[in-house]
Amino acid sequence: MKTDDFRRLALALPQAIEASHMGHPDFRVGKRIFATLGYPDKGSAMIKLTPEQQQILVRREPATFSPVPGGWGAGGATRVQLAGADHDKVKAALALAWKSIAPKRLLRDFEGDGPASLDEPFARVRTCAEAANLPKLEEGTSYGTPSFKIAGKFLLRIKDKDTLVLRCDLDEKQMLMEMAPAIYFETDHYKGWPAVLIRLSAIEDDELCHRLRRAWLLVAPKRMAAQFNQTAGSDDGHPTARRRARSTR
Repeated sequence: MKTDDFRRLALALPQAIEASHMGHPDFRVGKRIFATLGYPDKGSAMIKLTPEQQQILVRREPATFSPVPGGWGAGGATRVQLAGADHDKVKAALALAWKSIAPKRLLRDFEGDGPASLDEPFARVRTCAEAANLPKLEEGTSYGTPSFKIAGKFLLRIKDKDTLVLRCDLDEKQMLMEMAPAIYFETDHYKGWPAVLIRLSAIEDDELCHRLRRAWLLVAPKRMAAQFNQTAGSDDGHPTARRRARSTR
């Protein structure tokens, strides 16, 4: 990735502008900075994340992401080594940083809740479901948003442009939120319900495919799940697949 590639990704976010401070180009919404170019050196950039988001990215992509030295880095400022950086991973990191500083009104407009605005994230989920070879998916809507069901039972829906609602065992849900809070979370509406919320900009495709498979095994009828495991040779058998949780809202 070159500096101009990083610049294009940053400026593609709604109302992002380029300015400068301390001799470095920066990217901001209003007066709030979410990324910087040329710091701490010319081959690097900085993305302002939360410490939790930084921890996940550093663990997954240590060759690309690392904490900026000092207290600023401990607060979430994350160095991006541009040479060899993956376009999609940098794009997702920039989106996380932008969301943390964008005004609520702008964030609502960006996330949107109209049908057309949800086509792209649902297409990504559909592609991952196809890659995981999940059978018998019934495409429809739930709460007016694109969804999948299995045998009439809720599996998932797109809540907004960056949020997926996915069936999940309650114990596993708690574990995911504790281990990766930048990806998995819940709102008050979903507390106590067997569904986890997923930030699509923060999750990688292989992890998303894995989560879809786990959810499918939880919801699918027992005989269908057994046949799927036998045919696919899956080692993903869900420990609670035979417990049928109450239907998600």
